[in-house]
Amino acid sequence: MEKNENDTYKNKITRLKEFIVSLLTSSGILKSNEHNRKNKLRGNFFKNIPNGFGVSIHFTEEKIDTDLIRDAGFKVVRKDIFWNHVEREKQVFNFEGYDQLTQSLIKNGIRPYYILDYSNSLYEKNRSVVTKEGQDAFVRYVRKVTSRYKGEGVIWEIWNEPNIENFWNPQPNFDEYLNLVKRVSKTIKANDSGGIVVAPALAGLNDESLKWLEELIKKGFLNYIDALSVHPYRSQTPETVIVDYQKLRILLSKYSSKDITILSGEWGYSTAQGPGTANMNEYTQANYLVRMFLINLLSDIPISIWYDWKNDGTDLSNREHNFGIVQNDIKITKKAYLAVNVLNHKLSGYRLISRIDVGNPNDYVLHFKNKGNGNILVCWTSKDKHIVTVPFKYSGGHILSIFGEKIGEIKKASQLNLEVINSPKYIIVTNN
Repeated sequence: MEKNENDTYKNKITRLKEFIVSLLTSSGILKSNEHNRKNKLRGNFFKNIPNGFGVSIHFTEEKIDTDLIRDAGFKVVRKDIFWNHVEREKQVFNFEGYDQLTQSLIKNGIRPYYILDYSNSLYEKNRSVVTKEGQDAFVRYVRKVTSRYKGEGVIWEIWNEPNIENFWNPQPNFDEYLNLVKRVSKTIKANDSGGIVVAPALAGLNDESLKWLEELIKKGFLNYIDALSVHPYRSQTPETVIVDYQKLRILLSKYSSKDITILSGEWGYSTAQGPGTANMNEYTQANYLVRMFLINLLSDIPISIWYDWKNDGTDLSNREHNFGIVQNDIKITKKAYLAVNVLNHKLSGYRLISRIDVGNPNDYVLHFKNKGNGNILVCWTSKDKHIVTVPFKYSGGHILSIFGEKIGEIKKASQLNLEVINSPKYIIVTNN
């Protein structure tokens, strides 16, 4: 055949293949890439502890940090890939540090959760992307990043907290941000078909942030993402988030009949001390960390990211310096590091089965089970300590503290009278 005839023939074959794939997909015989991406979040993988548990970091090359994160049992790491770090000269890209980090994470069985952000003074004057030149350049940067790290199961997040002035200005920004999401989402899916697209990394989970989100949803935002990410920071106990997730789901159901996956992309508690802080001690931070991860599981949140891995500074009175579970000098751990080790390793391979009703909405008794028919109960209260009666159908077991210390034995009985406190306890069951 002549060249033109050959090209025409190839084009016809390509169109025929696309038609067949489209037909099989629409009939449900073949699952689309979008369906497969969303199934990765909704399926069983992330329900098995600790596959959905992660931590935020700020470094790129410190190998010892990555090793300690692995040893703590975390399976996801969230990190910015800053546009203005990667592209310091127009259309010249440098991924030094990010390549090493990505390789280290994958080698250690940790999934990268990469944030594509922020602005770049080469193209924009504010911390936003609003001009055509800026948006074109941002999409080009995304194309470079996603092509470089494709096929690694990366979770790709489009910006961080665009609903507040600190991270996107000026506000409000619905049209500009949505246009960016449309273009970036399309680019990610074209370059990394196995990647997961999430946004908007919503700052706060309250009436004000939900109002901002609703304006975005009205404009079709949900059509361009695989999951919706939120940052439910609060000064109150972790259990108070349950009502906020319910409000969010009511909002989502107002505009979509789909079961939209929600991720907790950033949430933590600071141990800063002094005026203007919560004066939270390390023991309470450890309790809240474990309760946060478990409450998110109970609320059907497949991925939870704790903020932060290590203290960002050494000023004990600075709130931002003290979110870590290790000190700024990582050789010194905090109580939260020990607590998350126990959580991730004792419950490794287990899945949440149910919350056992003990007659008080402030009491939490969660039943976990693994493939080997092992059973573990985790118990605590969000109020003052007291005795609860737990149905118990096992031969016995023992009780561990939040830090893994053995604090009690259990004999065979039809029910268990147990003191619950605000620190979770693990009941390691002996099966019949």
